Amino acid sequence: MKLPTTRYQLPTNLGFTLIEILVTIFIFAIAFTATSFILTTNLRSANAIHNNFVASGLAQEGMEIVRNLRDKDWFFGLAFGTTIPDGSYLVQWDSNALIPIGSNPNLNKGALGGYSYDPGTPSIFKRSIDISTVISGVEKKIVVNMTWIERGGTVKSLSAEEHLFNWK
Repeated sequence: MKLPTTRYQLPTNLGFTLIEILVTIFIFAIAFTATSFILTTNLRSANAIHNNFVASGLAQEGMEIVRNLRDKDWFFGLAFGTTIPDGSYLVQWDSNALIPIGSNPNLNKGALGGYSYDPGTPSIFKRSIDISTVISGVEKKIVVNMTWIERGGTVKSLSAEEHLFNWK
């Protein structure tokens, strides 16, 4: 008795060829590179926006401190500009007076997140305040200068100017 013969034929399309695999890997590599580039650029932009936001807040704080010193002059019956003489100064959030600028150290970030010259974690930000008289006894020009160094060594700066008047 003879057994029936069956023919087994290997399929001709067993899977992907080497060229197809290489093309697929190339396409995924391009997609991964593009995604990585976009994420890196967005992270860099977010960091720059954060630094600009903090610097503008610190500049505004400097203006508020000088304005507060001017208002204290009025409260204590002193002449306009007594506690804000012309020159370059440092200030911090709890300043009762202007600090003459010897050097311009970086502000430190405190444990609660505020910036000052008190001990803390050094930040990248420096602040100086320039005061000049425009009209004696009538008008003072206040310029707050913020500088910091971004990643990569780029020096950034931001300045805010305000004029304080003796309107009392």
